[in-house]
Amino acid sequence: MKILSMAISLSLVAASMAYAAVPSVKVSVADSSGKTAFKGATDARGIFSSPKLQPGNYVVQFTSTSAPKGSHYTMVVVAGRKKTSASAVTAEKLAGGGVAMKIEVKSDTNIQAQVSAESAETRIGKNGQLMVWIPPRAGSNFGGHWAESDSAEAKEVMASGSLSTRNLQDRANQGITPKDKGDLNTKQTSGF
Repeated sequence: MKILSMAISLSLVAASMAYAAVPSVKVSVADSSGKTAFKGATDARGIFSSPKLQPGNYVVQFTSTSAPKGSHYTMVVVAGRKKTSASAVTAEKLAGGGVAMKIEVKSDTNIQAQVSAESAETRIGKNGQLMVWIPPRAGSNFGGHWAESDSAEAKEVMASGSLSTRNLQDRANQGITPKDKGDLNTKQTSGF
């Protein structure tokens, strides 16, 4: 019985240490007109949940000034059956304006999200290169997958003119703005 008690205590300590790796992250949810629908922060586990929202498109903005420099995070946002995510988000990105993610809300659904810390093992491939998301190709039976950034398919995706949300997030995480692409005329708005 004493051994079982010690094992449970050690599990709780390990779990609390894992959760401690996620800093407090401020969360702001705005509707398509830019009006704030919810403001809050993640809990100690990196989780937040908004109240039920009216149907429509929303932007979830994550910011934090307490994330340790050099750390990386993954954000997952869910509204009913809709889901979007961003990975390899740096602490510097969170402190310098944050990360905005769009999601559609169906009738009387809330938005839930989780921020989790990434370890070097989860975001770096076998050759020590950062991993890049390769989206599924039209007409292919293969789904999206991760590839090392020095692979031919990753270089093709990073150099492509596609400005999907995922592509923009990956480029922003690498410090590349749409203006760096050359001929793109994009309007940047404050906060999003």
